[in-house]
Amino acid sequence: MLVKDKVIEKITEKTDGATADRLCYMFLIFISGCFVGWLYEEVFYTVTEGMLRNRGILYGPWLPIYGIGAIGIYAMKPLKKNPFLLFLLCIGITGVVEYIIGFAGIKLFDMRLWDYRGLFLNINGIICFRSVVSFGLLGLFFHYILEPFSEKIFIKTDKTLIRAPCVAVLSLFIVDCVMSALFRTPITY
Repeated sequence: MLVKDKVIEKITEKTDGATADRLCYMFLIFISGCFVGWLYEEVFYTVTEGMLRNRGILYGPWLPIYGIGAIGIYAMKPLKKNPFLLFLLCIGITGVVEYIIGFAGIKLFDMRLWDYRGLFLNINGIICFRSVVSFGLLGLFFHYILEPFSEKIFIKTDKTLIRAPCVAVLSLFIVDCVMSALFRTPITY
């Protein structure tokens, strides 16, 4: 028998179990997006630049911009019956997220976290055709293949087995955010 974590008990006391489960599911989408984005960038830039390095602003293996994009893409679930519109909105959402975060990095922190200058149809080197179309295609893959499969597993799994890891990973993520804000200097262009 599993001993419930005190934090998990407080979360489920203050919200009904369904709300806690929904928040956990959303967090899993976010953190999965963060990790897959980090993994994608590590592989892509290892192949193109020939070196492995943590490209993110955090110490851990996650890039929050991809998590934000994943949540934005997930929000388009009601449009799943119209693949073309879904594709266009995935492009729009991820393009806007990427532009806002890239623009804020440059203007607020004097940091260019990525540079698409020189790539086809780029806007200020912050977004480009390749990135938004890739995100649009990934959005379709997410909606039609990945998310339905993940949702089935989530529904069938005992939620007490999911909540503790969610709280643990969330705690790690928060500690990483604080430590990175205090001590990490991100790679810039």
